Amino acid sequence: MEIVGVVNNHRHNVQNDFISCRLFVPLAQGYSGQTYLHVRLNTGDRDAVVVFMPTLRQTLREIDPDLPLLQMTPYVDLMDKSPDLWIVKLGATLFGAFGAIAPLLAVVGVYGVKAYAVACRTREIGIRMALGAHRRDVFALIMRQGLLQTALAVGAGLLLSLAAGRVLAKILYQVSPTDPLGLVSASLMLATAALLACFLPARRATRVNPMKALRSE
Repeated sequence: MEIVGVVNNHRHNVQNDFISCRLFVPLAQGYSGQTYLHVRLNTGDRDAVVVFMPTLRQTLREIDPDLPLLQMTPYVDLMDKSPDLWIVKLGATLFGAFGAIAPLLAVVGVYGVKAYAVACRTREIGIRMALGAHRRDVFALIMRQGLLQTALAVGAGLLLSLAAGRVLAKILYQVSPTDPLGLVSASLMLATAALLACFLPARRATRVNPMKALRSE
């Protein structure tokens, strides 16, 4: 056979990265009943493709009246009916749902832990205020400590997310595991929740009467 072209290696299954070699031969030398003709239009609109299909069918009839046209389907319909792609889409939907729930749970958890930690320092705050500390000094101390803890936690989280991204890179499609928008937005959201968790209880604790704070357990 005469070689007329060479194509690059490519995947034939969306569920794995296995690359298989393929040889394309002329239809007369390697007939197969499953022969597909792909027609690409300048538009991806499904309605436009459906409208064009009768014209394409008539054009092929003019070329060869005996050509058996068993089925003509828009490519998007084939994609929607593909079992392999359906499984991938289902997995992507589940990952998206879990990804939306995880930040919410993280924000609630961070807020609860920080609020409890600050509330446990009510007695300490009372002692500081009884010894002459101003409310703004106590407030600044709590916020400064909370800011330091938040910065350390966010930094460690970013390093862990980058490490996990290298493992999950194979199942991502058109999304980078080091997407700066996703990393920055998640970090800002969790940092804001942590700082609010420090701000609200600290502000509430500094308004407590020092004598009541000293008597609290």
